[in-house]
Amino acid sequence: MALGDHARILDVGCGAGGTTRLLLRYGSVVGLDRSERSLAHARRKAPDATLVQGDANQLGTLFAPASFDLITFFNVLHHQWMRDDQAIIDGAARLLRPGGHLLLTEPAFQLLWRRHDRLDMGKRRYRMCDFRQFFQRAGLAYTTGQYFNALAVPACLVLALSDKMGSRPNDADDYSDEEHNQAAEMAVPGAPLNEALRRYMGLESRLLGAVPIPLGVTLLAVARK
Repeated sequence: MALGDHARILDVGCGAGGTTRLLLRYGSVVGLDRSERSLAHARRKAPDATLVQGDANQLGTLFAPASFDLITFFNVLHHQWMRDDQAIIDGAARLLRPGGHLLLTEPAFQLLWRRHDRLDMGKRRYRMCDFRQFFQRAGLAYTTGQYFNALAVPACLVLALSDKMGSRPNDADDYSDEEHNQAAEMAVPGAPLNEALRRYMGLESRLLGAVPIPLGVTLLAVARK
């Protein structure tokens, strides 16, 4: 996937602006998020981006048709407030210029659904075939896809099976102490483990071009208009 000079990029669900800042290397970037609190962080991280508060459920109506060369979703569609995945991808297709690309990552394999997903306000996990269908219905051509972070699959599978076999708390219990739960489930690993994981991901990224990986905790899919 090559972007020409002066590419115009839309980062949907930009959050605190980490990916928006990276995308600025490739062109001018518009970051979209529904949370003003997140956008306040994004303004500090990516001051050169244009940041817009808006609801991605209305994506196709927020910008002029054929406005962007690249639209990205980084773990956005799986959230509960994203009401209709197909309609949102249809909206993205409307905003892409001919030859433009849609790039997304999302949690993979419903078998790996666990407490972490519930705390992250998730609604589902996906397979690559889901996005092949979404793209086809939106008039986009699927160009490539890949599962990644395979190393985490065994641990996530154990956690998912344990979650299913154990006594699952009801929603009230699950969120009664939300800050404590999120701190435990989503804390950044300690520096040594984090560095080891970073090195592994670097190795895996080098292998992806040569060795197909049939499973992973996350998937990446790319489509072209």
